[in-house]
Amino acid sequence: MRWNEEITLLSAPEAYQDEEGGQHEGERVARTVYCNAGMIGTMTMAQLRSSEVRITGNDTVPEVGLREMHVVYIRQIDYQGEDKVIFRGKEMDVIDATSEGMNYKMIVRERLANHG
Repeated sequence: MRWNEEITLLSAPEAYQDEEGGQHEGERVARTVYCNAGMIGTMTMAQLRSSEVRITGNDTVPEVGLREMHVVYIRQIDYQGEDKVIFRGKEMDVIDATSEGMNYKMIVRERLANHG
């Protein structure tokens, strides 16, 4: 593989307690590593998009519109279970990460502006 692109992996924020005992969510730590972009097959893309839902209050509604999705391969040694990344300038959620030999195959999806 030609490791010719970069992806920034965002760690889960670590919670901490202040002097008064208040709980706070810490900052995410960003690490940039080399990666390769792949292709998402038509069937996989259709399955992922048809299963997307968004929770609004107590209602579950299908998500409107399409979000950018990518398959990204990174070295197994570089992946530490991160659930968020920055790829091609956009913050994305990791919706699947599968070990494939010495690499991980990750499916990442653009985050909605109102998605937490």
